[in-house]
Amino acid sequence: MADREEPAPWERPPPGRSTRAVRAVTGLVFLCALALALTTWVTLSRPFDPGQKAAPAVRLDTASARTAAALPRYPGSVLVLTYHGVSDSDHSGGTLSRRLFGEHMAALAAAGYRTVRLRDVEDLLAHRPVRLPPRALLLTFDDGQLTDWTTADPVLKAHGFTAAGFLTTGRIVQPGTPSYYLSTRQVRGLAATGRWEFGSHGDDLHDLTRVPGDVAAPMPNLVQVRGRTETIGHWRARVRRDLDRSQRFFERTLGRRATAFSYPFGASGGTGNDPRIAAELPVLIRHAGFSEAFTGENVPTDHVDALTAGSPRWTLGRIGVRSTTSVADLLEMIRAAVPTAPPRDLAALPWTGDLATCRRRASDLRVTSDVYGSCLLTGVNTSQWTDYRVSTSVTGIDPRTSAVIAIRDGAGAGHRGRVEIVVGAASVLVRQQIGDAGPVVLGRARIAARAGARPVRIEARGHRLTVTVAGGAPLRAAIDPRLNEGGLTFEIAARDQRTLVFRDPALVPLAR
Repeated sequence: MADREEPAPWERPPPGRSTRAVRAVTGLVFLCALALALTTWVTLSRPFDPGQKAAPAVRLDTASARTAAALPRYPGSVLVLTYHGVSDSDHSGGTLSRRLFGEHMAALAAAGYRTVRLRDVEDLLAHRPVRLPPRALLLTFDDGQLTDWTTADPVLKAHGFTAAGFLTTGRIVQPGTPSYYLSTRQVRGLAATGRWEFGSHGDDLHDLTRVPGDVAAPMPNLVQVRGRTETIGHWRARVRRDLDRSQRFFERTLGRRATAFSYPFGASGGTGNDPRIAAELPVLIRHAGFSEAFTGENVPTDHVDALTAGSPRWTLGRIGVRSTTSVADLLEMIRAAVPTAPPRDLAALPWTGDLATCRRRASDLRVTSDVYGSCLLTGVNTSQWTDYRVSTSVTGIDPRTSAVIAIRDGAGAGHRGRVEIVVGAASVLVRQQIGDAGPVVLGRARIAARAGARPVRIEARGHRLTVTVAGGAPLRAAIDPRLNEGGLTFEIAARDQRTLVFRDPALVPLAR
């Protein structure tokens, strides 16, 4: 069968509609791919320079506004808060949504807080004359994240607030570079607004590293290098180099050295794995040109005091704010940062039972338990309770029931420790406890048997303690200097169901 000849081009029928449609779609796809490629090329080749987002419109609810307005004043002090990121797309634990951050700032403004500068804190610590607003606030932002520029700054501007950014200088990038952190241009731009000033968060010590038996912050610890623990000399040189690199960054970028430092991970020398670091790290920071150093990045387990002229220069506390910190949480932490003035009538304070029933009746405290129970102060900052005399008269002591009065209790003073006075039927015992260590007996004395109420007077002045219990001679002891502040608890130690009555418990502050 003969092959069929291919028709000449002019003899072919015109293309059908389906063929023309396929060609049209193919051409359209090609043009779209070309446009996408051009757009991608332009986007990647254009310098990274995100703009600022408008501050979100927020409105406090009535309860928050009322709570904010009722926050107590603490003249001569500075409340310090620390934030990290502010973003609706970053869901890490330290990043607040834009709305929540706006609500925080609105609550602070409603409470009457006014921001101050790092220089104001330095003058306060140096006992130089400084004019602080009645409610003084230092806002700090750690790490130097890009959101300081894109989202936080517009909110600060809306409220007339200033801030101090603590930069991890080794992560600050050159202008136009895509990054999670600020660029040098943005750092200069924020500084030029007059709203921002900057301190150091270290240069390259913001990653956990291997230490003997664990991982930890590298600044306050001896780390492992090639399987061996570095010497204190190597640690000293390593930290000194990091601080020097950070200061050189500020000289290049802003034309001056930073004066304030924030510990990476909020971890100061006292948290390290070598006792020498606690003494040496502040010296290295001071020699690097810094005037003070701030701790704290996370929400405190108890409370953080507002700064005063007597605050420790190299371990200044800050209230850490997290993504889960509601406005109510923030206001409660702020309220707890203001010390409670020592009251004379202790029974009038808010007491809560712990393994005991704790009741107030007129001017008495009644503690009932069948084991070891306590009346604890709740929501009272006792960090300014230093030297005082406590007096009460205890009813219910017998051979099976002892009364315990704890003084310099750190639960409301930011430290763990206390001194206990145990009054039994025939003796009085004084012991102290610090941290997780067991109690240490400081003294013991016999007291005569007595029916009815047993008057007790306790006087703490500096590291000296004097306990006088009716029926015995005064018992004197020396307290560990670390237990220099804190409140009281009233407790019962019983073998079966018993009730102690602490009649007319009173406190009188003493001058040293």
